[in-house]
Amino acid sequence: MIILLAVLAAAGVYWLYWATRAQRMERMTASLPVPPTLPLIGNGMLFIGDSEKMLKNLEDLASIAFANKGCVKLWLGPKLYIAIGNPEDAQVILENCLDKDVVYRFLRPWLGHGLFVAPVGLWKSHRKVLLPVFHNKIVEEYLGVIAEQSSVLVDRLAEKSGKEEFDVLKYITACTLDIVFETAMGERMDVQRTPDTPYLRARHTVMTILNMRLFKVWLQPDCLFNLTAYAKQQRDNIDLTHKFTDEVVKKKRMEYEMRKAAAPTTNERPGKLRAVLDLLFGREIEFTDEQLREHIDSITIAGNDTTALVIAYTLVLLGVHQDVQKKVLEEQLSIFEDSKRGPEREDISKMHYLERVIKESMRLYTVVPIIARNVHKDTYLPGCGVTIPAGAGAVVGAFAVHRSEKVWGPNVNEFDPDRFLPERSIDRHPAAFLPFSYGSRNCIGRNFGMLIMKSIISSVVRSYKIGAREIDRLKIEMLLFPINGHLIKIERR
Repeated sequence: MIILLAVLAAAGVYWLYWATRAQRMERMTASLPVPPTLPLIGNGMLFIGDSEKMLKNLEDLASIAFANKGCVKLWLGPKLYIAIGNPEDAQVILENCLDKDVVYRFLRPWLGHGLFVAPVGLWKSHRKVLLPVFHNKIVEEYLGVIAEQSSVLVDRLAEKSGKEEFDVLKYITACTLDIVFETAMGERMDVQRTPDTPYLRARHTVMTILNMRLFKVWLQPDCLFNLTAYAKQQRDNIDLTHKFTDEVVKKKRMEYEMRKAAAPTTNERPGKLRAVLDLLFGREIEFTDEQLREHIDSITIAGNDTTALVIAYTLVLLGVHQDVQKKVLEEQLSIFEDSKRGPEREDISKMHYLERVIKESMRLYTVVPIIARNVHKDTYLPGCGVTIPAGAGAVVGAFAVHRSEKVWGPNVNEFDPDRFLPERSIDRHPAAFLPFSYGSRNCIGRNFGMLIMKSIISSVVRSYKIGAREIDRLKIEMLLFPINGHLIKIERR
């Protein structure tokens, strides 16, 4: 009886604390619109249903936000979220609220404290060390690897030339994985030729479970998730992927120690590719093997799928818009003439029109549609004129910002690469374009990603004429996908 009374008393104290806190949050954000709520779950019903329905719900929220200075609030159980669809407030959040929202905890068992999900204090010190590794001069050394794997991709696509439409994403993903594995770890995986490996199957399984958990609210509490068969399945497959990376890290550390013993003043690998992992030894912070694995996994997991998706969306858009494809080809021929060689640094710098095409693809099909941050202190949003209370979450709707008529004009849903001409971009808000996030916690590999995108698209467009139909239906998982896949048809040029 005493124990029961103690439990009830503790529950009562917690309820009183939560109710008082919620009342303050409600008062501070009273001017913001909120969809109809239900007891206990708040607006949780918006996140019940399939991934296509959930994207539609988010688009409806964006419409409410656009009609109310770009903000709308949501209650997910006891947690208050402010959804933001204007660049002014997106800038404030992304510059000042650097801690990732609690929802990213689902990635922690896999990525640990890697740069993508690291707590702010750790992120600051580790990013400072990692930033020079992604300098243009370093990533441009990887152009040879990119060219080689792009050539393999072109050869593999030949099996689809002159045939029915197919989903190009799986071909692109295999190519980018080969590029990312070799440049991040210094190891050749040959995914394009041998796509069915235990590591890749495990990686796919973990991604599937994470996507499911992210949008099925009943699987989000750890106490409930751990009762399901998914918990063990996720744990076993994460262990398999960790084992693979751990073995590579140990091998590379041994090589580093041998080089250090032979030449104590240098960390160079004469005549060999300087992979990201090689460059992380002997720096200001002496990373442990576990930290190295977490950072490398973050690069190969969080960075690869986004890059592959942008390329796939861009190829579909080129297939739909033949006039744009013609201009892209003309630019490529002006650089390469009839050569099928891979791009070099000087070639990449001349691809101005292709860069605009890629940016417009990222605007229309924002592969990371939402960015969620924790609000650690009361933060004023000038766009909607409201102060968000500490303890709330802020969700920047990058997809919504990119589809805002106020920001991009009345033809916002049309594909127009010339939106990114310098003269049309002068007065655009700096946080109006968010494919790589914004502020100091933006994507550290954005320049490397653009290098890969330009190189692969260049190789494909010079080799094949692309045809496609408009993408009509989308869904949201962790990333943005078309319901029917990235369908294109190709013919040899």
